[in-house]
Amino acid sequence: MFSPSDLRTVLTSYLVHHPTESTRLAPVAAALDAAHRTPDPVPVTCSAVVIDHDRLVLHTQNAPAGSGLPGAEHQDGDRSPLATALRAVRDQTGIRPGDLCLTPQFLHAPLDIAPGPGAVSRTSGAPIADLRYTFYVAHKPNKPNAQALWQPAADVTLTELAAKATGLDGQVNPLNASALICNSRGEYLLHLRDMREGIWAPGCWALLGGGHEPGDRTPEDTIRRELAEEAGIIPQRLETFLDEEVRDPDGLTVPVRIFTALWEGDPARLPLTEGVMLAWFPPATVPRLRLGGETLDLVQRHARIAEPT
Repeated sequence: MFSPSDLRTVLTSYLVHHPTESTRLAPVAAALDAAHRTPDPVPVTCSAVVIDHDRLVLHTQNAPAGSGLPGAEHQDGDRSPLATALRAVRDQTGIRPGDLCLTPQFLHAPLDIAPGPGAVSRTSGAPIADLRYTFYVAHKPNKPNAQALWQPAADVTLTELAAKATGLDGQVNPLNASALICNSRGEYLLHLRDMREGIWAPGCWALLGGGHEPGDRTPEDTIRRELAEEAGIIPQRLETFLDEEVRDPDGLTVPVRIFTALWEGDPARLPLTEGVMLAWFPPATVPRLRLGGETLDLVQRHARIAEPT
């Protein structure tokens, strides 16, 4: 179960994007208001709307509350409502988080929220809402179990959810973008990340970059925005290098587009807003650093290409 304040944040953010649903979700808001007067966590269910590239939606025969969707209540160890939904997919269909990725339309936000029996009838201990998160299939699952059923989005039994799911195309595109930033001396600009739990590669040197945001139309928009926001860098040249995949803290696949960028400057003079510091390193020094993810491989691959013949 999650705290009333955490769930209020989810609901408030959702209603900013779906203001016409405030009346439908008024019982959920009222239940959260009542829960703020007690120290107890609030029960909710968290469901997953999994869409493949053919726009089919994953159903399971043992779905809770007859929704047809994989779903479950929170358990100890679930990092977030989204993590609960992922656990439900794995437990009820055998599909692993690594076979799925977030959608650029919704990212970590729910696709839909529906009042639960605890909000409608005020039944003590019953879930007050079902938070429905959406995922695309990044890799075809090897062995989904017999409970996994795929149906067209238009056939989803919940009318309001079917309309939302039908508008999603299921096509996996880069959700993050990073930059191999070089200078004319052949050095690479690396970013020392914060030592903080819950983030990718804490305390490691890595490439600058970040995740897709709703206003980004392309991965190039993402990397230009991230470089400007994180460090005030406007690259002199920006080119696509390759696409790769990483895993986020929930185990989801994150498609990443790697760019190469040319920039000349003193990193000590940059207005760094995230992490500890930026520094230039020649390729020979990079292997001696504590590095995040595939940073070493990317630097070495690019350095081999960039070597004069």
